[in-house]
Amino acid sequence: MRYFESKHGKVSWDDELRSVVIEWKGFAYGEEFQTILLKGADLLKLRYGSKVLMDIREGSAIKAEDKAWIGEFFIRRAYESGLRHLAMLEPHSAIARMSVNRTVEGLGTLPYRQESFEDRDEAVRWLSAQGRELRAIG
Repeated sequence: MRYFESKHGKVSWDDELRSVVIEWKGFAYGEEFQTILLKGADLLKLRYGSKVLMDIREGSAIKAEDKAWIGEFFIRRAYESGLRHLAMLEPHSAIARMSVNRTVEGLGTLPYRQESFEDRDEAVRWLSAQGRELRAIG
């Protein structure tokens, strides 16, 4: 079920995987970057979900302001929306991959489990095997 789509991203629900799927296309930043992620959190809450498949294979680098926004606002919002497991498909671009990895490393301990993958099938298998465990944020 397609929930939201813009020039640089798409947010949908996968019934079989019981997961939000966020697919990135190119370089999104600022309001558009934030909107895509927030739409993902909204859909997660709407569907009482706990899993996200974040496909950033076609994504790009993350601007410093967006990195700060993720750490200061989005992680809590995603967790409060139900996120417990996030499978991230790494970018094809080496520059984008370095940017994403630096962003993730800079976030510290997350209130949900996040794993990175190069292969979509592997990411789907991991996400499918995850249950809905609860953990306090703090």
